[in-house]
Amino acid sequence: MSDYPHTEFDPHRHHWDHEASFNDVLAEQLRKAPYLIASIFLHAVVFFAIAGIMLLVKEENSQPVIEMEAQAPPPPVEEEEEPPPPEEEEVVIEEPVLTEAILDETVEEETLEETGDPDFNADAAFDSDSWNNAVGLGGGAGGKYGKRGGRGGGRRGASTEAAVLDGLKWLRDHQTPDGFWDAKNFMYQDKYPDSPPSDGAGHEANSVGVTGLALLAFLGNGHHMNSETAFTQQVRDGISWLKESQDMTNGLFGEEVGNPTLYNHSIATMAMGEAYYFGKSLLLKKHLRKAAALIMNAQNPYQAWRYSLEPDGDNDSSLTGWMVFALKTAQDGGILVSKDSYDGAREWFETMTDKSSGRTGYAYGDGGGPGGRPSRIKAYIEKFPPDKSEALTAVALLSRIFMTDTDKVKTWKDHPDYEILNKQADLIIKTPPVWDEQGGTCDMYYWYYGTFAMNQWGGKHWTAWKKAIEKAVVSNQRKEAGNFKGSWDPVGPWGDDGGRVYSTATCVLILEVYYRYARVLGAR
Repeated sequence: MSDYPHTEFDPHRHHWDHEASFNDVLAEQLRKAPYLIASIFLHAVVFFAIAGIMLLVKEENSQPVIEMEAQAPPPPVEEEEEPPPPEEEEVVIEEPVLTEAILDETVEEETLEETGDPDFNADAAFDSDSWNNAVGLGGGAGGKYGKRGGRGGGRRGASTEAAVLDGLKWLRDHQTPDGFWDAKNFMYQDKYPDSPPSDGAGHEANSVGVTGLALLAFLGNGHHMNSETAFTQQVRDGISWLKESQDMTNGLFGEEVGNPTLYNHSIATMAMGEAYYFGKSLLLKKHLRKAAALIMNAQNPYQAWRYSLEPDGDNDSSLTGWMVFALKTAQDGGILVSKDSYDGAREWFETMTDKSSGRTGYAYGDGGGPGGRPSRIKAYIEKFPPDKSEALTAVALLSRIFMTDTDKVKTWKDHPDYEILNKQADLIIKTPPVWDEQGGTCDMYYWYYGTFAMNQWGGKHWTAWKKAIEKAVVSNQRKEAGNFKGSWDPVGPWGDDGGRVYSTATCVLILEVYYRYARVLGAR
């Protein structure tokens, strides 16, 4: 390539055809300079014009569309709730013999489809406009879940609901300012000084137990610690008193008072359990857990319970029934309960049940044993003959019903012990509730267990029983104005022990049977 460029490219001319001198090249460039300058200027103008157009287009295309939104108002400042106090560290109480026990934890709440009962007649006082499921005591392997006490006295026009309301009013009026019900001195709370004072004192050793029964009567009717109903304060005060009465070193409600000790404790545990189920307060849970632990530790290895806080090999069917229901109530609230506890109770009831008749006895000794009659204080044997009550058969039947594994048993006829259970139901219905003080048939303890057992069993047994229990209970409630109105006289073999508070709370619970618990296996 030449050191100097050609002024014009000609493919047919070679550099050796003509060699331009420096002067020639310079002259040629000067000649073309005006055109070159003009060309440069023109290109510059075009360049800036195009660049300007492109810049304007780019700005137009790239200009973002900004939509202005009204700024949302800041969320209201909420005061942070004070966290609940830390739960006390529980002292682990070793169960004496239940090693490697299988623990069942209940689901806290589960909605079930409502079920009807074809045996309920529209004109019966126990009936409802629709079936109302409630929390069954069974928890896990023995019961339904829904809302316990859900009806809450909705049918106050019915005779039974009017009786329940009057009974609750009497209990409300006779609660002490401290929150408990005094089995012996409740009459000091009478509200009508111009009327005769109420009578029917019980034994002061049973105040913890009758306080539990009274609370269960309110809770069963839908009045809870956070319900804000007419009787909410009574429940709050009563539960607060139970908490204060509990010995947190061993979990016992109240003091050791001999034979009534574990009766008191089991009923108070049920009340605490139902109160916790509805409120789920950690302040109640630790009390419930302690109470359930004491019950499991008091059980005899592979057997049942009696009066001792420590296992001593002695058992009876009455106290075992209360213990089963106390544990079932705790389990409904999510407290862990050993499967061995139910297995032992089931084994005890089977041992004490006569296979030919279905009757369940009280305990060994004193003419008892399998198939024996209910226990009586000697002074009351003639006044309230044991052969006019099937109390322990009812206890055993109801306990077995609530300990049924509903994952395996769908109808009562499928139950492995159906034959015995049906014999027990037959025995109970042959001894219906009759209010006859002279004839010695009054037994509210029996009526309580019999009513709940027959309601669970259903069918013709419940149809017959509910008519008898309505007549016996509703018709004999005190209705005169004054300090007695709404209560029941404490007649029966245990009336002198529990007094008027016991009889009134028990009769209210009897009348709440229809909506207090769900059917374990539904209608029959």
